Amino acid sequence: MADPDTIIVGAGIGGLSAAEALQRSGQKVLVLEASDRPGGRVVRISRKNGDTAEAGAQGIHSNYDEMLKLIDRYGMTADLMPAFGKVQYLDRTGAPRISGGNKDLAKIVGLRGKLDLSYFWAKYFTFAKPFPQFELNTDIPRYDNVSAADELRWAGRNFRDFVLRPMSWAMANSTPDRISMYYIVNGLRLRMTTKIMGLRQGNASILEKIAGTLEIRYGAQVNRVLTTNGVVDGVELDDGTKIKARHVILACTAGVAGSLLTDEFSEAKRFLGAFTHTPMPLVFFFLDRPLAKEAYSFMGHPFRHADFNMALNHTMKTPYMAPSGKAIISAWPAFPRAVELMAKPDSEIVDRARLDLEPFFPGFSDWIDEAHVFRHDWGLARYEPGMHRKLLDFKILAERFKGLSFAGTDYDSIHMESGVRSGQRAAARALRGA
Repeated sequence: MADPDTIIVGAGIGGLSAAEALQRSGQKVLVLEASDRPGGRVVRISRKNGDTAEAGAQGIHSNYDEMLKLIDRYGMTADLMPAFGKVQYLDRTGAPRISGGNKDLAKIVGLRGKLDLSYFWAKYFTFAKPFPQFELNTDIPRYDNVSAADELRWAGRNFRDFVLRPMSWAMANSTPDRISMYYIVNGLRLRMTTKIMGLRQGNASILEKIAGTLEIRYGAQVNRVLTTNGVVDGVELDDGTKIKARHVILACTAGVAGSLLTDEFSEAKRFLGAFTHTPMPLVFFFLDRPLAKEAYSFMGHPFRHADFNMALNHTMKTPYMAPSGKAIISAWPAFPRAVELMAKPDSEIVDRARLDLEPFFPGFSDWIDEAHVFRHDWGLARYEPGMHRKLLDFKILAERFKGLSFAGTDYDSIHMESGVRSGQRAAARALRGA
């Protein structure tokens, strides 16, 4: 193709959303993707028999308005399926406790826990300070400047064990002392107001369909952005090839985006290079049988500390993706232990996960057909206390850059909807520049 109007670096949800919006507006768009597939952190893992499971983004919430519009535009609304299942906790004796909703949870946490829950929901849901759920554009120091652990130190042990620690692990893949209260308030709103769905062929299927309509070069490793008189006007690939464009959108992870900036953008380069995030070595166990469990999510925080204290049964959660009915179990670590695990060989990670999951599924080690580690070097942004103010400052700085925009979930929240909207905003900025 001739020189494109806009180059997009990264074929994840932010980059593809930006490219789709620009192409609909009549622009010539080129997407450069370093890997051999579209989707980024939205990815599925497959078994030889055709069973599949989500190995990245786990669900499409009913208030993902822009993502649902995308799905409809590409004729995939009929593929939306509900997610199923309950949550199983291990109590302090290691015995399972099942929760199918708030009433069950209230029974599990006891009288003090119920009082804590009522206060928590009132303060951080009913009377919460309002902010956009999928775009970070509001400075809220009372949520940003304190860790979830410090803000909720008034709560009793049952609340911390059955609510706070599992919520932090499930939403942020971190411990409560390493994330800001903003994360918890945002996640609570989502839990209380939405239903979770998925796509019949996996959430990556919508991104694969969008990618099929675009000009994408796979295996195209970008080395740096190009500038003329301070204006970004193209990129250079690792092989030395230079491609010119009127606008460049960096839709890769924040860390990679920082590495592509030249010294002209030193302040942004430093911030992006130090961006707090969590790597994710996920372990998937493909079993030789179904599991007689009514839960899809398993939490062990009251019972013990472990590398893998959360598991999902994907066959229960998304049965339409596992037609054989045989269980697919994933094991989820959290920061900071996830960083240590990433340095370990696959065999050691699998063994640690297998031992940690035995209390959830006694005897399951004998039922494993296959085990695979799926590594996300950059799993998700980790918004530690003070990070939102830093992101807002970065966004103000980035508005001054000519010919350059940023897109992706790192800059707003971990949700796929944030990636879609971020890509669309970057596309609108590219159009204004054109």
